[in-house]
Amino acid sequence: MFRALERICSALNYIAAAWLMLLAVIIFVEVIGRGFFSAFLGGDEIVTNSVPAIVFLQVPLAILTGSMLRTTITYDHLNKRWRHVVNAISYLMGMMLMIGIAVGGWTDMINGWEIGEYQGIGALEVPVYPVRTIIIASAIFITLIYFIHLMRAAVGKDMTPGAQATGSGAMEEI
Repeated sequence: MFRALERICSALNYIAAAWLMLLAVIIFVEVIGRGFFSAFLGGDEIVTNSVPAIVFLQVPLAILTGSMLRTTITYDHLNKRWRHVVNAISYLMGMMLMIGIAVGGWTDMINGWEIGEYQGIGALEVPVYPVRTIIIASAIFITLIYFIHLMRAAVGKDMTPGAQATGSGAMEEI
């Protein structure tokens, strides 16, 4: 099951990377259009709506691989058992946050699909409901990843970086 999650997360990450490359092209065209032709193409609406979607497509892989940014000033001094406890608490908090995002945004996502919600005026109107859907779907998927990590931490099998190590200054399990 973990391999399947890795493949899904990697695919989402590749989609986000391709989307980011497309945004770079859009920004370049927008800058050239404004600079040389005084033409407003509406790239800012696309970028504004794309950034949250790109982030929520990349976060699952970062969480799954344990590569989210963390401050280890005290974590490095904990033994293996306490590292699992700290990780379990952080996984539980992450689950609660993602559930909150999913529940809090669900109605707006449904309403967006029902009314065909768009953002922008004039030259370019960008649909918002696909971005809302990506955020909600990713939040649900991230909740699943956090749950799996939580279960592994609860039984002492957390394999995220740092959970098993006894880095500098860390005490061996007592």
